[in-house]
Amino acid sequence: MPEKKVIITTIKAKGGKGEMKQIKILKYFGLSLCTLFILLLCGGIGQALDLPKVIDKTNCSKYKDLLIPAMYRAVERGGWVVTPGTLNFTYKHQDSFIEAGKKNAGKFDLSKNGNLIDKATGKLPEHNIYGYPFPNIIDFTDPRVADKIMWNFNFQVYRFMGSRERIYIQWIHHSQGEERFLEGLDQRLYMTGRLPGQEIKSNPDKVLTYEMQRVLSPMGMRGTNTMSYIYMDDQKMDVCYAYVPAIRRIRQTGSTTRSDPYMGSDSWIDLNYMWYGKNSTMKWKYAGEKTILVGFTSPDMIPAQELPDGRLTRHYPYSGKHIKFGYEVPNRKGDTWAPEPESITYVPRKVWIIEQIPKDPYYNWGLHVNYVDQETYTIWYKEVYDKSGDFRIWISTFLHYSLAPSGKSNTGDFDCQLYVDEKVKHSTAVNRSSHPEAFLYMPASKISSDYFSVNNFLLLSK
Repeated sequence: MPEKKVIITTIKAKGGKGEMKQIKILKYFGLSLCTLFILLLCGGIGQALDLPKVIDKTNCSKYKDLLIPAMYRAVERGGWVVTPGTLNFTYKHQDSFIEAGKKNAGKFDLSKNGNLIDKATGKLPEHNIYGYPFPNIIDFTDPRVADKIMWNFNFQVYRFMGSRERIYIQWIHHSQGEERFLEGLDQRLYMTGRLPGQEIKSNPDKVLTYEMQRVLSPMGMRGTNTMSYIYMDDQKMDVCYAYVPAIRRIRQTGSTTRSDPYMGSDSWIDLNYMWYGKNSTMKWKYAGEKTILVGFTSPDMIPAQELPDGRLTRHYPYSGKHIKFGYEVPNRKGDTWAPEPESITYVPRKVWIIEQIPKDPYYNWGLHVNYVDQETYTIWYKEVYDKSGDFRIWISTFLHYSLAPSGKSNTGDFDCQLYVDEKVKHSTAVNRSSHPEAFLYMPASKISSDYFSVNNFLLLSK
């Protein structure tokens, strides 16, 4: 049977009011264009692609276009194995969130610095915004389109309102496996983007988000906690606090410390959810689109339980504190930090490529390249360069899909973020696991701005 190759064919079709639109579709040798088009309409691109069960160094050249550059290099040298499969669910946001976003069309704009503003007043929105603020991302000649994509990314996270996550961070050596670990709680409160009926009425300091990271173990690191306030505009500098057990004092730091290695790892606080910094601190650029393979930790939907107060419980498709990595598989060849192939299902998703450059010269990193899902705004991968322009770190996110009977989902949340430093041949895995204290969609009655006061932070740290 002749080898099937993939090319991109562009055709023109009439859209609304008779205008001509360009449509890019995949064309296979061995399949007619008409047949493929029917496949795409019926089953989506994941059904149309003819993928093998395994993509490794023996065949990866055939699928290079479906892998981000950093991942392709890892597969090509034999460090990584990709296992394509099929999902038994549709990965999407709940309909109520999408419909709410449609009502926001035309209401918002961006300030000169990139902050979200109300188009009618030219000022920061004083009210709660639910749904995407920019629901119609269609004009890619718009010089601010990348900024708008990233604001949509923010608001699909903000819909969680508040969260508490049990985290397990691993330092993974290139030959020895896990070197050390850290366990803790990651807690967040979003002051806008909240579900209708769950708005926070009072926000005099115009805080956008609060966050706190608590270290619970090992005992030698316990109490080394951090807390941040990110403000809506640039009139106030973002505030970061760190409690240092050795001196039993709180230290206030600048916002650029969010780009420092977290506890000496390969990760940093600004990259929770792949981006958790302030949009106005970056220059954003739209750099194109493509279809890539992304990783799910389960091909099946994992049901979630919703408590009477609206909190969504956290359940994961794996037992224990993290997915299985290469160092845990006897006689396994390849990178010690690469996920065990059978634990990940890779499927194709369409993404936008969004570049970001820090405005602050004291920020620790240079160019970031983000791969943003075109439907859900999940950031699947990030490639990071140092300030000299050399490639340094790439980050993957792996996740599952949970759904509650009410329609609330965990779309956009993650199970593991894997940071790989190609220069020093080292990795850090930031994992999440089930825990009685771990929830999404926490109402203000369960986590409020008072929780993030300096006094409470000090009490929790001692």
